[in-house]
Amino acid sequence: MVSEEVRLIAGQYEIDLSRIKGSGPNGEVTLEDLEGYIKERFYPKVLREVKLIGVRKVIAGRLSKSYREAVHVTLNMEVGMDKLMRMRESLAEKLGRKPSYTVLMLKCVAKAIRDFIDVNATMDEDKITVYEDININVAVDSPVGLVTPVIRKVDEKSLEELLDEYSDLVERAKKGFLKEKDFVGGTFTLTNLGMFGVESFTPIINPPQIAILGVNRIVEKPVVRNGRIEKAHVMTLSLSFDHRAIDGAPAAKFLKRIKHYIENPKEVFKDE
Repeated sequence: MVSEEVRLIAGQYEIDLSRIKGSGPNGEVTLEDLEGYIKERFYPKVLREVKLIGVRKVIAGRLSKSYREAVHVTLNMEVGMDKLMRMRESLAEKLGRKPSYTVLMLKCVAKAIRDFIDVNATMDEDKITVYEDININVAVDSPVGLVTPVIRKVDEKSLEELLDEYSDLVERAKKGFLKEKDFVGGTFTLTNLGMFGVESFTPIINPPQIAILGVNRIVEKPVVRNGRIEKAHVMTLSLSFDHRAIDGAPAAKFLKRIKHYIENPKEVFKDE
């Protein structure tokens, strides 16, 4: 004789209880027997389980905190990339190596942050702290997932210095050699998914910061200029910000300033 609870649950799964070998008195099908039967036939088989430890556990905790506490808003804006692409080729000839788009974006973003310094901030409960130093965390792939080491005083460094520092961070991240000092003191975050073919996404704010910029892939498409259709390379920028700390209008103006520097790269790289 099986319990009413077992009968009800079996009915939901259309299970013939006579097909289950019971472990109760006189071979009675218990709730545990039924749950095991259901798990075996209706749930996916587990390939592996990975316990969150170390850096991966810290990352998970920070992202959960971000989504629980920050009021996320994301703005997307299309920017023209042709001038920056030509500037990249010119800089490659001068430097003897081709700068990555991530590093070029770091220069443009840092200059825009200096113009809109209020986005260079963190928020702790009811206190917003705006910083003088522009220390940008850069999302980098590593054996434990996406990590965000920091490059300090970005606006004060030359392109060559940034290229060397970014290359060093990427190399150490791939080998798992990053240290605690590489993660502290950030004031803004840049994450580039363009190399993965992503056209638009919603970046998650890196707490306690109040803003993060997502960089997407460059695409060639027809655009209308002065009433004429032309081919152009464009990219979408995705800015997520914490609406508790900054309103939509200043965030949009900040994003527009980044767009301006990307589309007028001579203003950014005139001394390189």
